Amino acid sequence: MKNQKRDIREESYQQILSRLAHIENKVESIDETNAFALRAEAGKHAETVKKIFRHGKRRAQIYLAANGNRGVIQIAQHLGMKQPNVSRELRILKEEGLLEIVDATGRRDIWAKKPIDRTLQITRYLCKEYNLRPDGHTNQATKKKR
Repeated sequence: MKNQKRDIREESYQQILSRLAHIENKVESIDETNAFALRAEAGKHAETVKKIFRHGKRRAQIYLAANGNRGVIQIAQHLGMKQPNVSRELRILKEEGLLEIVDATGRRDIWAKKPIDRTLQITRYLCKEYNLRPDGHTNQATKKKR
């Protein structure tokens, strides 16, 4: 009797896992379709990205430092910036649809780039445009000598 209940429970879990896998597959398919549509009008979207980051290097650095492992305080420390400035830029980047909170442990929100980053190659653009490394720091190797 006990084994029969356990088998029924395990079968139920397997059904749930199977349904979740099916849902994940559909989500991936939707993401791929969206990426294809975005690439079709990449020029228009590139202009939007340029407008979002036109105010200077700080926003670009904060965007790049949001790697899915850092919260506001860690990003500020990593870049040597003040936490209120970082918070403001993170909020703007979230409103623009470029960043999201991927984890919230206690009072610590962990920030990461959305998949649109790969599709529109935003990180690559910012690194080239502002002479930055993918972690948000200035690229010292190619920095102009004074």
